[in-house]
Amino acid sequence: MAARVGLLAGSVLLLLLALWAGLERIGLALPPPHLAGLHGPLMVAAFFGALIALERAVGLGEAWTFLAPLLMVLGGLLAAAGVGFGLLVLLVGALFYLAVAGYIYRLQPADFTLTMGLGAGLLFLGDLAWLAARPAWAALLWAGYLVLVVTGERLELSRFLPRPKRAGAVFAVSEGIALLGLLAYPLAPALSRVAGLGFSLLAVWLLRHDVAWVNLRREGVHRFMGASLLSGYFWLLAGGLLLIVLGLPPAGPVYDAVLHGVFLGFVFPMVFGHAPVIFPAVLRLSIRFHPLYHLPLLLLHLSLLVRIYADLAGALALRPGAGLGNALAVLLYFAIAGPVSLRARRRGT
Repeated sequence: MAARVGLLAGSVLLLLLALWAGLERIGLALPPPHLAGLHGPLMVAAFFGALIALERAVGLGEAWTFLAPLLMVLGGLLAAAGVGFGLLVLLVGALFYLAVAGYIYRLQPADFTLTMGLGAGLLFLGDLAWLAARPAWAALLWAGYLVLVVTGERLELSRFLPRPKRAGAVFAVSEGIALLGLLAYPLAPALSRVAGLGFSLLAVWLLRHDVAWVNLRREGVHRFMGASLLSGYFWLLAGGLLLIVLGLPPAGPVYDAVLHGVFLGFVFPMVFGHAPVIFPAVLRLSIRFHPLYHLPLLLLHLSLLVRIYADLAGALALRPGAGLGNALAVLLYFAIAGPVSLRARRRGT
């Protein structure tokens, strides 16, 4: 239990460092300046990598599987401290996570475990691309990693709903298109549009077949989870369409709009919606629902809309405020969740 708490605490610290680095990157003058260039690795390769790997390790309950989140936390903290080999430690952590994903597939061969395993492979390739000084490709691969991990999890849950026989084939084709675009990007940046097509098709599949619609018709935390997930799927569709239309340039406002449509609009609603499930699994501590949870979700969406408008319309003066709104939405969610859960625990509810 102590190891789980320690790794989760390290992951939370990485999230805070990544948010700080993001504010630096979007134009706020914050120390230390070197963190701005590490926003992507800290947020995706370190924080999300460690958090997801920790969830898998807890589920398996085998000691060796905890090496993946341990190395990711350690590598992220070393990189943030300016230690040069920190990113290499992250890469080794991603390699261990890939081994864990392969082990899970061997235990349970299925389309959803394969999808999540492919996502683990994209994380490893993204870390390699970053070390090879290909940051745009790394960011695209990291986006693919999170998209496939989330869609794999949702594919697993959707098995319990009636769906057309062709739905599985449609999912596989959509996933293949996304992978083709992600892996072909180094040949020509315009091929990022193929990845955008794959993301869009996966978003449409989720909007059509995901169990979130069932949750939306229920009460309390289930309705909140449904709203969070469905809003994220719309953002994945929007991010995919932006990628189709605009492609992924190596840097600049369009790069910011395309990637954050996926990373912020799609991924963080997944965090908000899944936290009541993930944290009890890791800590054996319930996160209780409160209607205030809708506030950070709303703030996230509104601030992201302003950010993407600023990027695409050239209203760059709005970007720092919008970025601050993005960070505050994430912090506000956990600021609400922590006290609510602790009070509920003291009352024994």
